[in-house]
Amino acid sequence: MVGDGLATFYNNYLQNLVALIRNALVGKSRFFLIGFVLLLGIGYLVSAAFPGNTSYYFTVGELDEFSGAKGGRNFRVKGELVAQSFVRNELDTTAEFMLFEGDHTLRATYSGVVPDLFFDERTEIIIQGVYGADEIFQAETVSVLCPSKYEGLEEEEEP
Repeated sequence: MVGDGLATFYNNYLQNLVALIRNALVGKSRFFLIGFVLLLGIGYLVSAAFPGNTSYYFTVGELDEFSGAKGGRNFRVKGELVAQSFVRNELDTTAEFMLFEGDHTLRATYSGVVPDLFFDERTEIIIQGVYGADEIFQAETVSVLCPSKYEGLEEEEEP
């Protein structure tokens, strides 16, 4: 009988030990799961807060040579305005224009008000949107870089 009591004691001891370990692992697993979900949530919030930083910056020439450009992907493209290419629809704020870089040109459309320095010949224009299969870039946003703020204007030479 003493052996049965000892076996029962060890059996109860082992069951309690297993239950204790199981509860400890569940607690740690729960902690790690909550931590992982929080990290995923923070990562999503950071990427959603800065969507402009998640798309690559192409030049007009790079976009023209990139075979995977057409197909509904979001791009940011930098170029200069082709002189006299800007045409605004009289009925709304939709505009068509062309950007160039070297020998490459890009036809684009935009619905909205363009920035003040859009027509300055020294301004580089940045458009973000989708390059369609029809080879027209549908811009969702338009912004400008103004190098004249950072570089001195060229002085005219006196005769």
